[in-house]
Amino acid sequence: MPGTTSSAPDHGAKAEQGPAHGAGWAGHAERLQTRVGRYRGHPAYPSLMSSLAALASADFAAGIQNASAALTQDPGCALALRLIGLCWEGRGDSIKALEAYQAALALTCDDQDLLSDLGRLAMTLDLPKVAAEIFAQALVLDAGSAHLASQLSASLSGSHEYDTAIAVLRAAIQADPESALLWNALGSVLTEQGQTDTALIFLEQAAALAPDWPEPVYNRAIAKLELGDFQAAQDDCNFALSRVRPDQRPLVTFVRAQAKLAGGDLPGGWADYGARLHADYPKSPTFICQGQRWRPSDDLHGRRLLVIGEQGLGDEIMFANMIPRVLVALGDEGRLAVATSPRLVSLFARSFPGADIRAYQVDQINGRPQISSPADLGDVDVWAPIGALAERFARAPETLADPGGPILTPDPQRLARWRAALGDGTDRPTVGLTWKSQKTQGHRLKQYPPFEAFAPLLQLQGVSFINLQYGDCAFELERARAWGTEIWNGSGLDLTQDIDGAAALSAAVDLVIGVGNASTNLAAAVGVPTWFIAPRAASWPRLGTDRHPWFPNTRVFAAEVFNDWSGVFARLVDALTALRERGV
Repeated sequence: MPGTTSSAPDHGAKAEQGPAHGAGWAGHAERLQTRVGRYRGHPAYPSLMSSLAALASADFAAGIQNASAALTQDPGCALALRLIGLCWEGRGDSIKALEAYQAALALTCDDQDLLSDLGRLAMTLDLPKVAAEIFAQALVLDAGSAHLASQLSASLSGSHEYDTAIAVLRAAIQADPESALLWNALGSVLTEQGQTDTALIFLEQAAALAPDWPEPVYNRAIAKLELGDFQAAQDDCNFALSRVRPDQRPLVTFVRAQAKLAGGDLPGGWADYGARLHADYPKSPTFICQGQRWRPSDDLHGRRLLVIGEQGLGDEIMFANMIPRVLVALGDEGRLAVATSPRLVSLFARSFPGADIRAYQVDQINGRPQISSPADLGDVDVWAPIGALAERFARAPETLADPGGPILTPDPQRLARWRAALGDGTDRPTVGLTWKSQKTQGHRLKQYPPFEAFAPLLQLQGVSFINLQYGDCAFELERARAWGTEIWNGSGLDLTQDIDGAAALSAAVDLVIGVGNASTNLAAAVGVPTWFIAPRAASWPRLGTDRHPWFPNTRVFAAEVFNDWSGVFARLVDALTALRERGV
């Protein structure tokens, strides 16, 4: 099934296993059964068989132990090393898996099946270009493999080489037009590219060729979600859930959560939203916290509660909206501690004086984030990931942002300094701009307009544009100069690390315009009017509304046709022109 991660958890669409390849680790074991059989009569055979059985039952420790025994009996056994690699993958240790695969490849460099495993691992490590090279090498050895063609296309798509990916799949489909795996892969690539309407045609073909195979139906749910057909997306998720392996259910459930939330079903959506934290969800975090895990039905009055961040800066800012209501629920006898990103500690401490704000620690353990709360918090009764609060405190959009005031409080001295620095003695509105996220791998790229789309906005006269874009943005600033616009970039702030400074700068402008990222969430949270640019008419954070209900003073400018940005920027120009003429 497709893999996913994002600052806000998101869906992906990458073809992987096909209907003929078995299921999960049992499927890998099935593919290796014939090879193990060739060792019959060899001293290593019993150990290899035991390792294979352990792999099939997901007993990875036993699989490694038995394959290591086989390797002792035959140091040149590449198959034993491959079994070790698969078992380390199963345990979530990608580095040890990679070492085992590389050792196996040194013994047998022309094994396309081994190359397939190595390429899949490269994708897990977010190395799509490396994976593409490996899959291409394997496809040379087995030119007729639909499985390898689909893997190669997924890796090419992951590095945004869509035309090459489509060319690979077209050639493979011409040779094997009855392969549901290939049609599904083509639909997946087109979905990632943003050609969602066309993708549906190919996903329908894949589903027709393999009616009981859930993956094209799951990918079709993603496409329908992006096109705003939320009920159809839920129906497809329900079908997929009836047929996927247990370890794939969290991934499908999370897509269903997004469909429910985007359609306004908040109770159902938040119930499904918990799937993001399941151990089988790709790269889900683990938590090291004191106390018991809180349930939304638990009474909070008088309790000592720890809330811990979990997903990324933008989401922690968005979900912080609920902290004041949590404090009310705890009452005067309760106590709230919030473990958040170190970059947010000073801003949150100023904004929520009734809470004990601390920094969490994040470590990578076997390829997954482990988030630890501070050890010196004192007694904690219950703890909750910050997103889990929504099932209790965000059951209706109108219960969220208080239109009477901002959620976060910037440093007043820094705010005053930036207001003085940005004032130029004219009535021109100051407009903060942000246009991208630092995470644009794979399908996330299509969520953001190309910078060229901003040209009509930036060429509008009588407006002072202020840079709020974090990360490297030298290319875009120079591009704006070529259009005749200087985006002011004189803050000297590290907008990635100095979030307190970024909050003050954001609050000092008249308006912020940008894509959904940490900068726009921060601006909206400090109360500055914020216009969100969105690639589609609805998305789950809008909770079935036409606005961004987590924050006051927001508007959403969404594409009427998915990924068609021209209308969005035409409306932005009109709105900003009206604002300028009112002298705001």
